[in-house]
Amino acid sequence: MDHNDGGNSSSEHTSVNAKKREKRTYRRHTFQQTQRLEAYFMECPNPEESQRLSLGEELNLEPDQIKFWFQNKRTQNKTQIERNANILLREENKKIKCENEAMLEALRIVTCPDCGGPPLGVERGHNFQNLSLVNTFLTEQRDEMANTVSMNQHQQNMVNLFASVQGQQIFDTHTSYGTIPNSLMNDPSNSVGSSTSQDIQLQLISQMDITQLSETATRAVEELKRLFVTEDLWVMSSIDGTYVIDQESYEKFSHSIKHFRKLSARVESSKDVTVVPIEATNLIEMFLDSEKWKSLFPTIVAKAMTIHKLGSELPINENCNNLQVIWEKLHILSPLVPPREFMIVRCCQKIDEGIWIVADVSQRIVDSDQINSFCYKRPSGCLIRAFPGAHSEVTWIEHVEVDHKPDAHWLYRELLCGGSGYGAKRWTTTLERMCERMALSSILTIPATDWSEAIATVEGRMSVMKLGERMVMNFNEMLTMSGKVDFPQQSKCGVRISIRMNHDSGQPSGLVVSAASSFSVPITPLQVFDSLLNNETRHQWDVLCYRSAVSVTARILTGYNENNYITILQPTQREDDVISMSQGPTRNMMMLQECYMDALGGMIVYAPLDMASMSLATSGEVDPLKIPILSSGFTISNDGRRSMVAEEGGTILTVVFQILVSEDRRIRGLTEQSVDTVTSLISSTVRNIKLLLNCPLE
Repeated sequence: MDHNDGGNSSSEHTSVNAKKREKRTYRRHTFQQTQRLEAYFMECPNPEESQRLSLGEELNLEPDQIKFWFQNKRTQNKTQIERNANILLREENKKIKCENEAMLEALRIVTCPDCGGPPLGVERGHNFQNLSLVNTFLTEQRDEMANTVSMNQHQQNMVNLFASVQGQQIFDTHTSYGTIPNSLMNDPSNSVGSSTSQDIQLQLISQMDITQLSETATRAVEELKRLFVTEDLWVMSSIDGTYVIDQESYEKFSHSIKHFRKLSARVESSKDVTVVPIEATNLIEMFLDSEKWKSLFPTIVAKAMTIHKLGSELPINENCNNLQVIWEKLHILSPLVPPREFMIVRCCQKIDEGIWIVADVSQRIVDSDQINSFCYKRPSGCLIRAFPGAHSEVTWIEHVEVDHKPDAHWLYRELLCGGSGYGAKRWTTTLERMCERMALSSILTIPATDWSEAIATVEGRMSVMKLGERMVMNFNEMLTMSGKVDFPQQSKCGVRISIRMNHDSGQPSGLVVSAASSFSVPITPLQVFDSLLNNETRHQWDVLCYRSAVSVTARILTGYNENNYITILQPTQREDDVISMSQGPTRNMMMLQECYMDALGGMIVYAPLDMASMSLATSGEVDPLKIPILSSGFTISNDGRRSMVAEEGGTILTVVFQILVSEDRRIRGLTEQSVDTVTSLISSTVRNIKLLLNCPLE
């Protein structure tokens, strides 16, 4: 009996082992599957779960198979990088070893050049150290005297340098206060989150540095030329269908080094082309002026400053070999997206009749210790070709290395990894919109597309457009919210708070609290845009409407797209509100609003103005820069998942408020109650918008 039981147990054990062997049967991926996975890995080594599901459906593989393949591939890649690094280190170590042995041999046989005596002994070495100390002291004295003699000349050089970039300094004068909520504003020296631009200074550059900068710019221009004309260097992205640089082919001809060795680092590349209504020479002139460059891309370039200018002073249409060192801070969409800072060399070169190249590349020559080091711009820029009829064709290339260290919020991660983030499409789309705006603002008559009850002159129309432009620019500058103050109860609500004491001209003076909140909605950006612009339902979310619909008193078209325009709005008074509103100062309140919509999303920016200020703006008799304005609004973006979920995808909406807490400049205190009030306001607005859009409340 025991024997039979043992036999049954043995057969059962054998059966179990056979099943395990069946389960452990491994299947190799086909050549096509492996090739597709390799291509996807080159663009996105860390795919999200939704990306793995989409890729698995495409290749007929299980999600776990996709997951384990990417894990193994990352391990292999890391091993290969470490192996290559070890080889380089061994070679470098061997080289240093040989140099060390050669120096030791030279020291062993060294003789005194004057007397031919033996090598340095202990006593002579001690004397030599004393002489070195004396020599150091004398050198310091000489340098001190030389500095005194050349001080006047140095000061004159600085004056000339500052004069050459007059009007180019863009400093963040907002002071952010407070690290502890209960003791905010006690001392302005305790500010937090102050802008890096305060540390960026104009610098004198030596002749040697100028030569290196020139060589760097020349290489960048030559590399861009090749990227513009060689189609084989570009492949279609498997993520969003845009064209990206084939990194393997690029590394063969560029011989550039990777600035980030971590596996988390990635390379972003993109290309796009557009035709804009502006003369090519005028466009290049704006590119070479950091203030105009900032105003040309207000929704991308938060700050810019020219550090140094070199090159030809001849007109652009004669010669355009111009070289500049520029600091720029780029930021888009939301405080949840980390800004990018670059210290770049910008070179403009005329390569043929009516054709120019503007090349940007990061450089390490000019001191840039204050610049964040998680991004590096490889040769990027645009090819500008003059077209008849005062038009220009612009082909744009962006090529950037990015480290994941200051990673964006998960809401914007897929968008930034695709071509919709800081890619070429965003630059060309913004350029197209702003050039259309400039063309319409320069019209010397009021076009038939505009209508107004308040604007009667061309000067008034131009004044309102300038005020709207400044409103949008200030809104985008504030979006970085560099003065973040952490209030735990607000962080739980998903609201970000920034506080500053405002002294800027063109904005109300006093203590300003900014609050922002971002969230996703499962409808298209255009649907969100239309819903927020519906004047009949605006009172459902806008507290400035006083529970009433708003009427439009003026409309100015700012682009060829019918969704790009400026409006002047006025809340209508309901009968039961007439008495209460007539007793307060808000009864004469109006709103200036500018909005746009393009392929990547849109923006709605508005600001309240009293009737007297609005009258000054529409008259055209007062400089719009002197009219104080504080903007709030929305940024509307696609969620970056169009290629995986649906053709149109969902939307990421950011709500931003700016509120003047006190007009008294002497106030140095702010209670948590004030911040709670602002947080409550933006939270209720977000809730009302979700109800308006029929979105679920979280």
